[in-house]
Amino acid sequence: MKLGRVQYVEDIRTVWANEAKDFTPWLAENLNTLGAELGIDIELITTEYGIGSFSLDIYARDISTGYTVVIENQLEATDHSHLGQLITYASGADAKIIIWISRDVREEHRKAIDWLNQVSNEETHFFAVEIQAITIDGSLPAPIFKVKASPNEWGKAQKAISSGGSGAKTPKQLYYHEFFTKFLTELKQRKPHFTNAKSVGYDSWFSFGSGKTGFNYSIAFRGGNRFSCELYIDMNDKSQNKAKFEELTHYKSEVTDALGELSWERLDEKRACRIAAYMDTTSDDSMIDWAIMTLIAFKDTFTKYL
Repeated sequence: MKLGRVQYVEDIRTVWANEAKDFTPWLAENLNTLGAELGIDIELITTEYGIGSFSLDIYARDISTGYTVVIENQLEATDHSHLGQLITYASGADAKIIIWISRDVREEHRKAIDWLNQVSNEETHFFAVEIQAITIDGSLPAPIFKVKASPNEWGKAQKAISSGGSGAKTPKQLYYHEFFTKFLTELKQRKPHFTNAKSVGYDSWFSFGSGKTGFNYSIAFRGGNRFSCELYIDMNDKSQNKAKFEELTHYKSEVTDALGELSWERLDEKRACRIAAYMDTTSDDSMIDWAIMTLIAFKDTFTKYL
C-alpha cells in the first residue's frame, strides 16, 4: 500500500498572506469547517464589525442556541494585546461564545482561556484555536484547526444545576436541557452529519442551519401543550422576511404534497415568519421520533426553495 506524506506548512503566511484581506474572508466563507471542530453550527452575521473604535474580525451566531459568537484572528503567536481585544469584543458584543484563532497559542494564554472558562457562567464559552495547514505529496494546502483550550461542558452543566440565586435553572429549563440532549444524541445516531452541535442549552427550542443565512430549522415547545418543527425565517429585516415568506407560498401545493398540511405563519406583528408542523406533547420518545423524521423531511423539502 502506498501512502502519501503529510507535511506542515511552516510559514502560514504563504497560504494567507494578510490576516484581514486573506484569512478573515476565507474563514467567513468556511465557518462550518471551524464549527465542525468546535461542535457548533456557526452562521456569519458580518465581518469587521465595529465595537467602539475597534473592529471585530468576525461577528456571528450559534444557530442551535442563538448565542452571539465573536472571533478574533491572529496569524502570529498569541499576545497580551489580542487577549485584551478579545475580552473587549466579548463585552461589547455581549457574546456567549468567544473564539481566539492564532498561529500558535502560548501556554500562558492557554491557561488564561482555561481560567476564563472556569470563572464564567455556564452560558459563556471561550476557545483558543490554532490554525495550521498541511500538504500531502505537494498538494494544495489544507487547513487544520487544533483546539488548545475549550470549556468543560460537563462542569458548565453541573454549575447550571447547582448554582443558586438568579443563575439557578428552573425545573422546566432543566427538562428542556435533558430533552434536547436526548434528542441531539438520537439525531446524531440516525443522521450523523446533520449538525455540528455537541451540546444544548436550557431554552424551549433548538435550531439547525439550512445552509443559507436567515433560514433555520427549529424544534420547539410551544404554548397550549404543542410541540413544533418549523422553518424559521429571519434575515434581520422585516420586509425581506415577509417577501421571502410570500415567495414560498407560491410553492405551497408542492410543499403540502411532501409534508402534509402545515401552519403558514406570516406573523405580521413580528419581524420573523415561520412555517410549522405541530403535534400535541406526549412522551419524550414519541416527540423525539416525530421531530427527527419531520426535521429531516423539512430540510429535504425546503432546500430547493430557499
